[in-house]
Amino acid sequence: MPDAEKDLNNTSDKTEACCCDDSKKEIPIHDTGFIISQEEWAALKAMLDKRYTDIAGLLRYSKTKDESIQKLGAEIQKYREGFSFFALKPFINALISLREDCRKSHRDAEQFTFDEEKVKKYINFIVSGIEEMISNLGLEREGDSITMNGKPLSGTAQPKKMPDAPASEEKKEDDALLITNAESIKSVSELIEYLNKSEAAIRAAIQERTVIDKVIAEYASLAARTDAEHYLALAAPVARELYILNDKIIKGSKNISEHSGEEIIKLYNKILDDVIKQTEKILTNAGTVIETTEGVFDTQKHKLLKAIPTDDEKLDRIIVNTYTDCYSFEGKVIYQSKVDVYKFQ
Repeated sequence: MPDAEKDLNNTSDKTEACCCDDSKKEIPIHDTGFIISQEEWAALKAMLDKRYTDIAGLLRYSKTKDESIQKLGAEIQKYREGFSFFALKPFINALISLREDCRKSHRDAEQFTFDEEKVKKYINFIVSGIEEMISNLGLEREGDSITMNGKPLSGTAQPKKMPDAPASEEKKEDDALLITNAESIKSVSELIEYLNKSEAAIRAAIQERTVIDKVIAEYASLAARTDAEHYLALAAPVARELYILNDKIIKGSKNISEHSGEEIIKLYNKILDDVIKQTEKILTNAGTVIETTEGVFDTQKHKLLKAIPTDDEKLDRIIVNTYTDCYSFEGKVIYQSKVDVYKFQ
């Protein structure tokens, strides 16, 4: 029999054998230059499907993680920008209210005549008002120690050391995990080895994401503790200055029963002046900018109390009377000046 005919018969026999047993059918892999059976192909397909699922899950996780981190970063930045005011807001609001009340009382004292008993009552109101403000802020003093809501106030915050990120047990040299030149694979065993190493790399990456979660949680916890310390550190100097003001007013009003006539009026005005000046100092030291506004009405800085008609167009929107100052913090108005304004008709 000629050689060509023998080759033809051999090919026919192989074809019949494959038709009888599909599981043993050989599939040529032209790109890689080797042949695998149907069983091996099914096993590889299952393995590849699993890798795809792992990778797809990891990518979804990474995308969600990145979006969460970006959102968290934006919130943190927004929070950080207003942290000082957030920490000092109760003090600032209380001090502004106290200062403006005293400024109004000072104007009234200049315009009206009060009898001695009424003036003494007003002085007691100032003393009790400051003490009540201190109590509402949660401040307590024992000797030289000041606490706020039971926590001692310190002058400086002591930042804690950031914990080192835990090393992943799955972390290995990335270059050793992946075969970058896949075209060099020429056998099923090499392909399986390549896929196994790929799986190890995927699992290591997933583990790294778990480590990131842990680090982020630890950072958030640390940030909360540090912020609490910064909060107390910011409040400490304001609290001390408040007690200095309180002691000064109590000392100045201690012997009001010994004063009468013009003396009691002078004492009342002095106490008002002391409160106005000291609260201004505390607010300024805390970062608050105080403006005595004038000129053209500004909706950002001014609150209109009354519009006064005028037939002079040049006076339109010009401030006539100013009753309170304008207060701002870090460039943002936190308390508008109350004013009367001309309105052209």
